[in-house]
Amino acid sequence: MLVEIIIPTFDRTFPLQSLLASLLAQTNPDWQATVIQDGTDGDYCFRLVKELGDDRISVFATFERYNDWGHSLREIGKQQSEADYIVMTGDDNYYTPNFVEELKNATINKPGMVYWDMVHSHYFYQFFKCTPAYNQIDMGAFATRTDLAKQIKLNTSYAADGEFVRDFNTKFPFERKVKIEKVLFVHN
Repeated sequence: MLVEIIIPTFDRTFPLQSLLASLLAQTNPDWQATVIQDGTDGDYCFRLVKELGDDRISVFATFERYNDWGHSLREIGKQQSEADYIVMTGDDNYYTPNFVEELKNATINKPGMVYWDMVHSHYFYQFFKCTPAYNQIDMGAFATRTDLAKQIKLNTSYAADGEFVRDFNTKFPFERKVKIEKVLFVHN
């Protein structure tokens, strides 16, 4: 099982560096990351990825600037993915070192979605018990089987994560969802 982490970014070197460091610290190596620069302005993410020197991390830039909370970039990355599962996150988030290992263990029977709990720094590092429902989960707190995720267009509204989960539940009502009862994700 290979998981791809799709990371939109624009001009935020330090958060992106922390996220990539959290991926490089994973106890399971079965991951790859795609960093997508929102427009061609600046090359900080290209330099950072080159300096890290890990072939599991790729980077490219879009020709136009979307400026829509990274949702268009996530859609582009999702449609290009060939991994078994995808996680669409943000450049200011990070994961616990056992994240990929826990995810891999949860996907043995190929559920449609796997989700986990999170901590949110905007709310004084408050614990959030996630559920796969609108307004109850963050984009970085779930993984979707790629073949299913490609069938749902990611909206560009602010609440695109909740809309994606709502659309997943509508389109695939009988797909199994597995909860990992641990905090694996910190949203900044």
